[in-house]
Amino acid sequence: MVEIVGYGKMQWVTDDTKMTYRAVASSQNDPLSEPYKNILGKSGNKVNAGYLIKHSNEWWVKPAKRPLELGFPDKTAYLKIKEKNIPENAINGFKKLNDDEYKPQYHEISFNADILESKKGNKYTYIKDLGSPGNGKYKGFLVCSGNMLETNNEIQSNRNSHVIILEKNEEAEELKINEQAIKNYVSGLTPFQKEPPFNDIQGCLIEGLPIFYVERGGEVFFFGHCPNFRVPAIFPQKTNINSPIGFVPEYLRSENAIDIAEAIFGYIHGKTDSRAGRVFFTDARVEYADEGIWFDEETVTPKILASPKPTTFQHYLVQDMHKFHDPDQKVNLAHYATPSPDDTVIRGYKMYWHKGEVKLEDIKELDRNIEKSPTQYTRIKPIKSGVIFSFRIYFENLRDFELGTLLWALTLPGEKGKEYRHSLGMGKPFGMGAIKIEPKLYESKRDERYRKLFDGDSWHEAVHKVPEKSKKELIQTFEKYILDQIGEEESQLNKVDRIKMLLQMMEWNGPNTDLTRYLQINPINEYKERPVLPDPFNISPP
Repeated sequence: MVEIVGYGKMQWVTDDTKMTYRAVASSQNDPLSEPYKNILGKSGNKVNAGYLIKHSNEWWVKPAKRPLELGFPDKTAYLKIKEKNIPENAINGFKKLNDDEYKPQYHEISFNADILESKKGNKYTYIKDLGSPGNGKYKGFLVCSGNMLETNNEIQSNRNSHVIILEKNEEAEELKINEQAIKNYVSGLTPFQKEPPFNDIQGCLIEGLPIFYVERGGEVFFFGHCPNFRVPAIFPQKTNINSPIGFVPEYLRSENAIDIAEAIFGYIHGKTDSRAGRVFFTDARVEYADEGIWFDEETVTPKILASPKPTTFQHYLVQDMHKFHDPDQKVNLAHYATPSPDDTVIRGYKMYWHKGEVKLEDIKELDRNIEKSPTQYTRIKPIKSGVIFSFRIYFENLRDFELGTLLWALTLPGEKGKEYRHSLGMGKPFGMGAIKIEPKLYESKRDERYRKLFDGDSWHEAVHKVPEKSKKELIQTFEKYILDQIGEEESQLNKVDRIKMLLQMMEWNGPNTDLTRYLQINPINEYKERPVLPDPFNISPP
């Protein structure tokens, strides 16, 4: 809160999560469609197939034979086979797409093939007798990539075919994989790409196994374990893969400047640069709980809170109409390969709307859902509404505007007649953790304290309650300091748009929950048209 109202830096944005994307079935007006097509080609016609070779610390690719070279009509670098055409028990260890134990697979195989003609007169390759190496005329690898069930809640996979890469083309020259391309690939690996049969550090980079790739100037610049592989998001004129921190303007993440939050709470920059904080927090202890502490006497299994989906860039990046990124025109949306900070930057701090009084059924998961995936759930014991806690914040050597910052962050001085709440702890997306803070300010007068040691049976602490008028003056001192720093003409901080939006999100009881619900995939995929997350002033039903 101090970072937001104090217009502080935004340093705690990850550099570890690297941005990759693919746009296989995207509509033509999807902003990722064109850049993806530029790399992989129309219908993936730039994608080649080959086998990985390692020379010392370098990775190379030996191209595979192409179907056309063997007289097949297919113009792609590989063949496809429908899963229903793979004979039962023909391949040892083969798992079908909807098998409970399905995972990506590589199988060395052989097969025979006929060239048939469709009803429309188009020739195609019909693969038959697929089985172990040596049984058929042709040989290669059956490549079975993900069944897509790891990324959605479907029960059955909508995929129905696999890919065959033909044997090595011994006459073709080996191609070196560009070193930066390897760094980009490894840093952009998803958890799924680190599980078997892939390597937990280098993904699909395993010597001897097949790979799909795009060549540029005699080198491999893009590659993956399947034909429609993910590609790194890279700014124009750059070579490094993008990460979220790259969308934060430089001046907001400089370690050389100290903002109000760092000045108050302290910081550690590496091993040599640090500053101690000047505030100290005690534990919060129960003061009042006449109707009991717990929301429910039993522990509760809450609904699963989905992790952020980086691919939903329209929620995380600014869409500026003045820079030709109209939020209502999907094709023009800024994305992770859009120049930053020239065209777009990160949206800001993630916060949650209040949802008024929360009921047990609002947070509790259904038993039938828990039974499907019991290991994915946790258990909690929420606190009942109305329980009162008290805690102390000790501070020392704070300047007036710094103390005013703390008071502002605790009291939330917004529009007269409205109430505001902080959010604390787990379950904020469900509306849990809404708390009201009522601070009382006390001052210890040092000169008075040292004049005598005891006050009756206790230490003489010389502590005095600060009048409300003085608290307001401290807050006003902070507001004037900030308004001067940002060059704002308003006389009150709560009149500035940034702070008005903050207060709108913290207003109690919150807006109608229909206006702030999550987008849904079923029965209609509400993400498909990439609706841009509106600002707090402009929320409307999804």
